[in-house]
Amino acid sequence: MSKNLLTFILFSVVLFLSVYSVWRISQPRILSPDEMKVNGFYQYGSFEELRDFQLINHNNEAFSKEDLKANSLSFLYFGYSSCPTECPVMMSVMRQVYDKMETDEIAYYLISFDPEIDTIDRLKSYVTAFNPEFMGVSGEISEVVKLGYQLGVEKLAPMENHMNQRIISHTNHLIVVNSDAEVIGIFKAPFESSSMTLVIKSLLSSQ
Repeated sequence: MSKNLLTFILFSVVLFLSVYSVWRISQPRILSPDEMKVNGFYQYGSFEELRDFQLINHNNEAFSKEDLKANSLSFLYFGYSSCPTECPVMMSVMRQVYDKMETDEIAYYLISFDPEIDTIDRLKSYVTAFNPEFMGVSGEISEVVKLGYQLGVEKLAPMENHMNQRIISHTNHLIVVNSDAEVIGIFKAPFESSSMTLVIKSLLSSQ
């Protein structure tokens, strides 16, 4: 074997190993439950299928749990458009997650706890201002509350704070649902998009 051929073979092997190492590092890693908790996600040991519900999306179309089966994962956040603090922060974090994930396997929903104020047009304008792909959902308040109750999300009656802002105190969780319309876990505050992205990539890889 000539010296030039040997050099070429060694170079090829080193190049292959380098490319393979970079590829392996870039692949999503399946996280353990403890690693997920460190990154803000609490995975349920057994998944619970969502109850039947009938709501409407911001395009004035019927919205039910069947719609959640169209995506590998769906993120459900309960809030309202006039929320002064938690909701816009969460919507901004979801926008960051969307940009980092670069996938169409995930759907993002804001379910309004304030349908009295959040008309279809108002909700659509609010949600799509964060991302045109996000979807607002509303409906009868009793139906929204029942769904929230199953998901461990509660709210108090609307009130005004010292700045005359309409406040509805509510549970600040992001619920994750799989393509079988089962709740698989929740993200809890503080929400950090990079940590959430690690978890989401792991969840998608384990589907």
